[in-house]
Amino acid sequence: MNFFKRITNWYNELSPFTRGSLVVILFLIAGIILRWNYIIEGVIKGFNYFSK
Repeated sequence: MNFFKRITNWYNELSPFTRGSLVVILFLIAGIILRWNYIIEGVIKGFNYFSK
């Protein structure tokens, strides 16, 4: 319980801009994780194009 209280206090002490940035970064990381296979397929296709 103490861990979550510390995280909550740390988050509440941040400025509004920093809080928003942190939320956006977390959403971007979650999006990358969810679409990882699609991203890797695109990277592989890109490298295969140049190896021809």
